[in-house]
Amino acid sequence: MDLFNVNLAGLESALFIFFRVAAVLFFAPFFGSAQVPARLKVALALVFSVALYPLVPAGAFHRSSGLFDLVIAVFSELTIGLAIAYAVQLIFAAVQLAGTVVDFQMGFGVVNVIDPQTQSQVSITAQFHNIIAVLFFLALNGHHILIGALVDSFTLINPSRIDFSSLTPEFIMKIFSATFIVAVKIAAPVMAVLFFLSVGLGLVARTVPQMNVFIVGFPLQIGVGLLMIAMSMPFFSMILKAQWAELPSRLKILMGTF
Repeated sequence: MDLFNVNLAGLESALFIFFRVAAVLFFAPFFGSAQVPARLKVALALVFSVALYPLVPAGAFHRSSGLFDLVIAVFSELTIGLAIAYAVQLIFAAVQLAGTVVDFQMGFGVVNVIDPQTQSQVSITAQFHNIIAVLFFLALNGHHILIGALVDSFTLINPSRIDFSSLTPEFIMKIFSATFIVAVKIAAPVMAVLFFLSVGLGLVARTVPQMNVFIVGFPLQIGVGLLMIAMSMPFFSMILKAQWAELPSRLKILMGTF
């Protein structure tokens, strides 16, 4: 197929490819960061679209018969791209949720910083965990997994035959609920130690009423919490590795439900 001598149908297919790629790049982790300029994202989407155009099967898209069919096809492409990016973004949401819970237990619930990826306020530990997760995302070739899923989507999904059955929202809810499970796993070591520390301080307050447990307990919780965050880093990395290992099959199942 000659890339620079396309007919109207080929130009329409290239447009559909661009919208699917752009939806992924604008909302996926790392690529969709607010620190990445919008012009650079559009340029990357164009480069990826040109690279993917020869790889897309000839019958991957149907020729639209009018403006309404064209709008529906573009909406389908955006939905597919958003679904792929959403499935990957949920892992980072679990990481940030775990950090927020840990900070709340440590007493850092009101101390927030600006997340450069989303330009929203997140807790300190959540931001720290998010940075580590992004580094793991790149080190474990998570961006390759994302691009590979994007390439596979053109063979696994036929936009003209998309059927949003009950399996699609059911699977999305399943991976959404799994986000909370992953967040609890990440925060569990710190939460458990801080819980027993609170129980111990409560017993001390009952046995030694003269001691100001609040003054003693606040810096103690912070110190123990920071120590446990450092000690639980190997456990945190194991969970992230397991999540990236499951991501390809999760994305294929998600695309198979369309």
